[in-house]
Amino acid sequence: MADMNKEQQLQVKINEASSFIVSQPVLNDDITKTEQVPAPSFLDSILQEQPVEKDEKKKKKKKKGKTGRQKEIERLTKETKEIFESPDKLNVVCERIHSLLLGQKTFLLGACQLLDKYNYGSLPYEQFRLIIRDRLPKLSTEDFFILTKLFEVDGTSIDYRAILDEELGNGILRHVTQLPVPLSTEIVLEKKSSKESKSIFNEPLQVTQPKYVTLHLRLITFDAYNAYPGHVHITVPDHTSVYALSKMVIDKTDLATRSISIFREKIRSRHGLLDPMDTLEHHQLTGACIDGTHKQLFPTYTLYYDYSPMELRSDCPILKCDYYMK
Repeated sequence: MADMNKEQQLQVKINEASSFIVSQPVLNDDITKTEQVPAPSFLDSILQEQPVEKDEKKKKKKKKGKTGRQKEIERLTKETKEIFESPDKLNVVCERIHSLLLGQKTFLLGACQLLDKYNYGSLPYEQFRLIIRDRLPKLSTEDFFILTKLFEVDGTSIDYRAILDEELGNGILRHVTQLPVPLSTEIVLEKKSSKESKSIFNEPLQVTQPKYVTLHLRLITFDAYNAYPGHVHITVPDHTSVYALSKMVIDKTDLATRSISIFREKIRSRHGLLDPMDTLEHHQLTGACIDGTHKQLFPTYTLYYDYSPMELRSDCPILKCDYYMK
């Protein structure tokens, strides 16, 4: 519609120009020769307006953005730049790709040859990508990009025969670089005199003798009832952890609970709670070594325990009394 309006306006201007030219009086030749000034006609000026409008339309055209494929290539180029610059990292990638291609080369080569109708030995990038994605999905996008870059031909196709045809070589392993082996450092062993070695072997072996303690563990709830069967007497080394001690109490009393808390005093408080990861010796519950005498008495300590683990922050009685649920 806009073009038709412009054509109608142009036609009106042309008609006005022609009527203007016809309506002018004819002057004498002498007068016209002296007073005539060369100037472009009104019709020519109207016709010259058309190219200007076309040029303005061309300038207003938007520039085309990058395609998704171009953006993907730029991203992969940045991500693999460090690999191509490091022979060690490139060797690792080549070894990984080679392990994925093992046992698949013959099948992939046949699929590529079916698409290579003119037996060029190479395929366009998209065709090769479709074959690999369909037959070898374990190959990551980054590894596939590195593979195509190593066997790219003229920037447009991939030399699939060099990759898959074992008769032409060892495929991607040709790009594995032999790195220089670092020189082995000399190890100098110090020689000791025979006297020193003899003295070492003649010395007695120092073994730390365990120290034992006798513990009276009483259930806080029934502490006033001495005949309660839940009161336990145990003799253990002082390097035993509090956690291991709690498991011994559970085994001896057959408590239907998974954990108990052991306290230094007959009060359920965090101040008197023994850390399960610490040993008895850490809490100053030190013992004595075995002296070989009959019915030796070890240092005795009284501790208290409760069913409810103190690490429970909830006041819910069900959570604190898990032994009732069993």
